Amino acid sequence: SIQSLYDYVVDVSDEQEIELPKNYGLAQNYPNPFNSKTNIEFQVPNHSIIKLEIYNILGQKIRTLVNQEKYPGNYSLSWNGKNDFGESVNSGIYFIKFSSDNFSDTKKMTLLK
Repeated sequence: SIQSLYDYVVDVSDEQEIELPKNYGLAQNYPNPFNSKTNIEFQVPNHSIIKLEIYNILGQKIRTLVNQEKYPGNYSLSWNGKNDFGESVNSGIYFIKFSSDNFSDTKKMTLLK
């Protein structure tokens, strides 16, 4: 029944301890190189404003994926190879820039079409 399924889900979540990250972090995207989309994971140890932006090889910002307050935790999102206008970008090398108040990291990724 739905009620017993609900009880089971509540029981499971109560027993699992979620370990929050101790440091900010940006993992290498995967797959890399990628064709239609790639996954990006990052960690936030403190409640803070997070920016996750994508730049082209010329250093021009082409997409803002995140620009908001985030609570401590592990996050995952994907990028579909489109810019802020919804247009597909060309094949090439791009950079993911992750930044908060006192942390910044950049990873290189390759888009192949």
